Amino acid sequence: MRASTVLAALALALAAAGMYQLKYEVAALEAEKQATARALAGERETIHVLAAEWAYLNRPERLAELAQRHLDLVPLDGARVTSFADLPRRDTELAAAAEEAPR
Repeated sequence: MRASTVLAALALALAAAGMYQLKYEVAALEAEKQATARALAGERETIHVLAAEWAYLNRPERLAELAQRHLDLVPLDGARVTSFADLPRRDTELAAAAEEAPR
């Protein structure tokens, strides 16, 4: 009976040590989960701020003002518009040679 008591006490001590270690592992994982949740919330806030900044910077009136200030663009007048018929034709021999050339 004495050996069974010693074995029971040893099993109880091992179970207590296992529960002790498990408790602290769970606590560490819970802390890691909370830190990850905080980091995720921060990243979502950053994404929200960046989306708002992007919308602000891409306002059409702001872009039009920047284009007017920094680009030398002028409206296209009718004299500059042409049709395909007015474009110069490619040389037919040059086109045939290009088609026959290996790729």
